Amino acid sequence: MRWNNCSRRLSCLLTILGLNMFCCPAVEDITKCGLRCSQGLQCKSKNITFREQSRSCRKRSSSLPSKIVEDLKIFTVVKCMEERQCSIHLKVKGTLILDEHIRGVEMCSISMSTLQYQCTVVKFKKDAYTKLTAHPVEIDYDCFSTEMREYTYVTLKTIPYYCDALLKQEYLVGDCTNREIGRHMPTCKAGKLDYAINKKQKTLSVQVSDSVEDHAYNVRLCHKWFTCEDLGINALIKVQDSKEVILPYSQILPCLCIEGWSALPDARRVQLCPFKNYTTELWNGITYDHVTQELAWEPACPVEVGVNLCWMTGSNDYCTDLQDSFHRVRQKVRYSRVDPHPSLCVKFTTDEGFWVRCPFASGYLPVWNMSTDGQLGKLQLTFMTQDTAEFKMALCNKTTPHKCEPLQELHVTANTIGAFSRVLNLSLEECDSNLCVQGWRTDIDYSVRIQFCNMCKLNSTGTSSRYIWPIAITVILLILMTVILCIGYMICRVLQQPYRKVYLHSTQSSRRMSVEIDGISPF
Repeated sequence: MRWNNCSRRLSCLLTILGLNMFCCPAVEDITKCGLRCSQGLQCKSKNITFREQSRSCRKRSSSLPSKIVEDLKIFTVVKCMEERQCSIHLKVKGTLILDEHIRGVEMCSISMSTLQYQCTVVKFKKDAYTKLTAHPVEIDYDCFSTEMREYTYVTLKTIPYYCDALLKQEYLVGDCTNREIGRHMPTCKAGKLDYAINKKQKTLSVQVSDSVEDHAYNVRLCHKWFTCEDLGINALIKVQDSKEVILPYSQILPCLCIEGWSALPDARRVQLCPFKNYTTELWNGITYDHVTQELAWEPACPVEVGVNLCWMTGSNDYCTDLQDSFHRVRQKVRYSRVDPHPSLCVKFTTDEGFWVRCPFASGYLPVWNMSTDGQLGKLQLTFMTQDTAEFKMALCNKTTPHKCEPLQELHVTANTIGAFSRVLNLSLEECDSNLCVQGWRTDIDYSVRIQFCNMCKLNSTGTSSRYIWPIAITVILLILMTVILCIGYMICRVLQQPYRKVYLHSTQSSRRMSVEIDGISPF
């Protein structure tokens, strides 16, 4: 058992090492490219054109060995004349069994992106390889020029060309992620970017370091989608200039990035996205067309998101999804025939959470509304609309805090403007604390629902208010009349006191005069 575990671990280790060698082949450094053949085999090479290639093959001779071309290997080499003055080449290594009928080999490299052909013919000196006949020999040629990330097709065949004496292989050239290539190639030195944000002035101060010497450097702002889309905000830092530039921006977005690269063909680029965590800015681009009644949202940055319409409850603590409104999108989403009600919202859902935006919450007056009024055993629903509309209402049972199961649906009015009511009869058995009523438009595709619950409380409140208010008003009027009468009475008494004093004084004076007259006798 222990031996099996050890052998299993060893095989896994060898597999990992083999994968690493296959995925990340070693890159050889050279100062000069050329042709090399096995010791004792004298050879020389000559480059040929596409038209000079051997296309027609001949049948194998019986004297030839069963397998002439044994192996074909391809490597990447970096040729450097001076520091940072390097180029990439392919090294092709072929192995074949030497025979007196074989005069040489033909090696070709074809770029699958540019369809560029590079071919060389290697000829053997016959007098020099008689001792190597029937022995394997190797031919190395490392002068095939190529580029990073180049997909190439390499062939090796004999001269003369026998029909089954051909090997071919596909090869992908490494890029800057390869340590040796990245160390030697100047285009792999992307530079280092640092930045500072000034939100007040809406600018980004970018500092560049560790870039290619004696070369200018490009910096720009872009929106990162599949590629980084240019925004027209860029700067060229020349060799003698300061390594700091200031770039203005108009809107904070998670895909707004800084991109920098040396002013070299096919130079590697480096990107930094200062606002990558500002995802809440993505959900603000909602538009509404009042003519077509179309609500639309288009992401300003690449994002996969679930979008659906919902309506806010009376407490504004939960947004209930509208049926058949969910879409998982990466681009623009549209909803036609939408009711622009203040409680209509849009919900965005990603792996990080969800966000709700209500585009009609401020600045929009509802085109319609619903109110309720309760009487003894009755419930009156009133729809107010400023536009031609159709409505429905339904009684439902509130099974959870945010879910109401429908019990009964009724059609209220059709194609009408103004106020219209519908009276429902509610028995004591139907009057339940979980009973709710909903109303919504049916003449459009997406409408909010206005919901009222606690119908028993609403019913009793409406009934008592219907009787209490008239009584209260009557009592208030009687109290006012009593107060007015009392005040009037007191004013009258105050005004009558001076008049009585004058009247008494005049009466006493008249009495005295009558006594005096009675006491005078006649002549």
